[in-house]
Amino acid sequence: MPPEEIDFQTFFTARIKERGATLKKLSEATGISPMHLESLVHGRFEDLPSAPYVHGYLTRLGKALDFDGEVWWEKIKKERLVGNSGPNDTLPNNRFLRESPAKMIWGGVIGVLVVIYLAFQIPIIFSKPSLTVTFPSSNPFTTNSSTLTFEGTVSGANSLSLNGDSITVAQDGSWEKSVLLQSGVNSFSIAAKKILGRETDITEEIIYNGSGFVGSASSSASSTPDSSSTSTTTSSSGRALP
Repeated sequence: MPPEEIDFQTFFTARIKERGATLKKLSEATGISPMHLESLVHGRFEDLPSAPYVHGYLTRLGKALDFDGEVWWEKIKKERLVGNSGPNDTLPNNRFLRESPAKMIWGGVIGVLVVIYLAFQIPIIFSKPSLTVTFPSSNPFTTNSSTLTFEGTVSGANSLSLNGDSITVAQDGSWEKSVLLQSGVNSFSIAAKKILGRETDITEEIIYNGSGFVGSASSSASSTPDSSSTSTTTSSSGRALP
């Protein structure tokens, strides 16, 4: 009898009797629970799972009882006996389904590469910056000039400063900073810092001998009275001539 002239529960019950089957044996053959088979026998589609599962039930029952499950599925959908979960009526993803070996292998390879990368990067990230001062060449350093230009190189630092003043670093890591000196000992702290707080500090002492210029001035000043004295004597002698 064509599906258009009969409902599924009547057809399904008759088919079971024709095949001499029981719901228990049908459940074992198809993997469909007896409770869901009971719902199909009585036409209680509202008690069944979502549409993709019902579609699968009809396909398996059709193979077991020798009928076209797709024809009955289209009829049931047309009569809106079950809710339609989507245009493709595909089964939901099985969250217990294991991933394919290929995906697991690639995931393992990526994990190993990440571990290797971190093994090389962690010491770099947490190491101290490298900082050198190429001029002055000695520490402490003595100079007769009131200005001095520090020079050096730095690597692995996010910032560089001298006594708190920022220093611009060239692309090759070189840097320089000019300072004004006061007479006596001048102390300068050069600090290279990383984002994570690691820091390298160098303290430089510069001795500015400013008194040398004062001594020269005094010598020049002391020579002036001698000239005046000579000039005066000459003049006096001149004036003594008849």
